[in-house]
Amino acid sequence: MDEYKLKEFNEQIINAFKVKVERSNKIISDLEQDVKVKEVELNFLAKKYDDEITQLNKIMEKSKEQIQELKDRIYEQEKELSKKENEFLSQIETLKNENDLKDKNIGELKPQLADTTNSLSLKEEELQSLQKLVEEKEKIIEEQKTKLEMVEAELSTFKPLELDFKGKERLRCPSCGAVGKDIKEEEDKSQILDYIGHSPIYAKIRLCKKCGTLVQERLVETEEV
Repeated sequence: MDEYKLKEFNEQIINAFKVKVERSNKIISDLEQDVKVKEVELNFLAKKYDDEITQLNKIMEKSKEQIQELKDRIYEQEKELSKKENEFLSQIETLKNENDLKDKNIGELKPQLADTTNSLSLKEEELQSLQKLVEEKEKIIEEQKTKLEMVEAELSTFKPLELDFKGKERLRCPSCGAVGKDIKEEEDKSQILDYIGHSPIYAKIRLCKKCGTLVQERLVETEEV
């Protein structure tokens, strides 16, 4: 190879190398630019994360304070609940004792209640018997009242006559004309006027001793004044 061709070949090599260097420099420049952009982004993100971390740290501190406050409140509430629970247990024990005492009293009162119930039943039976007796007595009174009215009606036939003149009256048998001692008074067993205790009071009738005729009317003998 002559000197001219060697020189031309070297220049080609050098030019090719320069082209590669320029390309490499451009790549390096682009990479450096990208690195700067990434650094800016990283710095921004780092600052952003730092702010967020700071904010989170503040939130965490506040949360810790709130958690402590809640713990204190829970502790106080547990103390209060424990106190209430002891009070309730005491009340339950008291109520249990009172209930046992009531059960005991009820057990003692049951026989008395049974006796009272039996006594009331007997009283009710006695009351019913008395009511029945009263009803029977009222019925008897009504019957006696009716009979009394009948007797009064019969006795009215023996009522003395009202006279406008001085005189006397006496019984006379309407059949045989007997008077005075020949007229007797007897009890009429068919007509009971009333009772004295268990003994009946009978109505009275008058009979003629001579002929046995019932004498109801009086004979009036008069004397002029």
